[in-house]
Amino acid sequence: MVEDAGIEALPDVIEVKAAGGGSDLERLLGEFTTEMRAQFEMFRRLREAAESLLDGADEGLAKLARADAKAATDAIALIVRTLEKIDALLRQLERDRLEAEERALDARDPELLRAEVEALIAARVEQAVAARLDQAVAAHVAAVSGLAEGQRPP
Repeated sequence: MVEDAGIEALPDVIEVKAAGGGSDLERLLGEFTTEMRAQFEMFRRLREAAESLLDGADEGLAKLARADAKAATDAIALIVRTLEKIDALLRQLERDRLEAEERALDARDPELLRAEVEALIAARVEQAVAARLDQAVAAHVAAVSGLAEGQRPP
C-alpha cells in the first residue's frame, strides 16, 4: 500500500479558498483547482484499484498493477504540487489586492477620511438616540395608558 501522507486533505482546503475571487485570473485559478480536484480523485481511485489487484494476482497482472499504482501516485504528487502553486498564486493575488487598497487609502486626503469617520459616528449616534427615544416614548405611552385605565402611577 502506498502512503500519501495526508495529501487527500490538501485539495479540499485549496478548493474552498479558490472558490472566491473576482478577477479573471482568480476565476481561472479556481477552475484549474476544480479540475485538478477531479483529476486527483480519478488518480486516487485508479491507485486504489491497482493496489487491490496486487493481492492474489498472477505475476504479470501484479506487475501491471504496481506500474499503474506508481503512475497514479506520481500523478497525484504532481497534482498536489500544482494545487500548492495555485494556492500560492491566490494568496499572492490577495496580498497584492490588500496592498493596493492600503496604498489607495494612504493616498487619500486625511481631512476627507476624518469627515467620513465623523459622518459614520454621527449616523451611529443618531441610531442609538432614536432607539432610546423610541423606548422612552413606548414606556411613557404604556404609563399613560395605565393611568387612563385607572392604575396608579409607579
